[in-house]
Amino acid sequence: MFGIGASVEERECGVVIDVGSGSVGVAIVVSDVHEEKPTMVWSKREFTTLGDIIEPEITLKHINTALINVFLQLGTGGMKALHAFDSSLKVTHVQVAISAPWSHSVVKQVNFSDDHPFEVTQELIAELTKTATQKATKTVFEDTALQEKGVIALDNKNIGIITNGYRVPQVVGAKTRELSIAHLTALSHKKIMDVLEDSQNKLFPRAKVFTHSFMYLYYEVMQSLAANTKEACLVDITSEATEIGIIRDGLLTHVTHIPFGTFTLAREIASVCEIPKEEAYTYLKGGESFIEKKLSKDKKNDLSIILTAHEERVAKLFQRTGDRLAIPKTLFMHTDVHTEPFFKKQVTEAATIATGIQHQVHVVSSNFFPVENSLDTALLLSATYFNNQHKAAYHGG
Repeated sequence: MFGIGASVEERECGVVIDVGSGSVGVAIVVSDVHEEKPTMVWSKREFTTLGDIIEPEITLKHINTALINVFLQLGTGGMKALHAFDSSLKVTHVQVAISAPWSHSVVKQVNFSDDHPFEVTQELIAELTKTATQKATKTVFEDTALQEKGVIALDNKNIGIITNGYRVPQVVGAKTRELSIAHLTALSHKKIMDVLEDSQNKLFPRAKVFTHSFMYLYYEVMQSLAANTKEACLVDITSEATEIGIIRDGLLTHVTHIPFGTFTLAREIASVCEIPKEEAYTYLKGGESFIEKKLSKDKKNDLSIILTAHEERVAKLFQRTGDRLAIPKTLFMHTDVHTEPFFKKQVTEAATIATGIQHQVHVVSSNFFPVENSLDTALLLSATYFNNQHKAAYHGG
């Protein structure tokens, strides 16, 4: 992403963009190898309407409109803030993370073993990578719905190598009896990528652009923030989707989602309870007073039915692990900081429904980004990835 060693500056300035299911966020970030955390100079997020349930194609248009709008604000308010912060800094990198349902991730793992120790070579890694890529490509081309949407690649890379049951950064020349490679192929809508490319070319034509699925960034950041966790389920709840990533032996092995998020649930509550959508969303953020003031006994019962149905919907998602195993006992849940308490309860119950056992649910926003200059933890998570990549490149990692 940054090159290696001497070609990397001690300070790098970049724009990080987060395309959520129902919003687009953007921030100007400065990474300094002598500072623990990145500095977020300026940020902005634009949401699509909370209104009625609409068709995916219309929602896609709203996302693209939000994307254009945040770039316009970036070009005015953002660049003004950067100049005030340090007029010598220039934006050299643009990092984009795209969430479900606008991104689709396929992870394939290939294994090679022998009864006798063998040496790992670049040729062997290349051959296993080729096999994994072919398996991922086959999966994508077998999905007719994906082809009809018109998708292009975000990520196409090895995300981990395991030898003798351990994930290692460097394996060439090592002796082992077992070698496994996990390969990620992530795709996104061409229409979103076209808007991104056009907007970036107008503002930062010389900047290097890097695109990823949000789940991949989430996985990489949690590997640094919770390095000792080898088995986990990553949960990302956005406006219109809930996405999970399964980690086994330290590797991301499966990613899937349902098109149901915070705004979706708020609309459902508003419709059944006959209250404004904004008030339903306030309830998700902890404002429960309207229940006693406005809802009849029957409506309270209806609300309980909705919440139980949501738990069961998420429980079914948790059963789609990509293998025969149940979801891990440890879950990391990322969502808006204001709705964390509500969704932690829902996710905890859903996990128990899915497996019949208790799970530990760790909230990412409050636990890992407790005191920051922004409550937009999706952007903070992206900024952390940017910072980690910069430091690794500077130190030759």
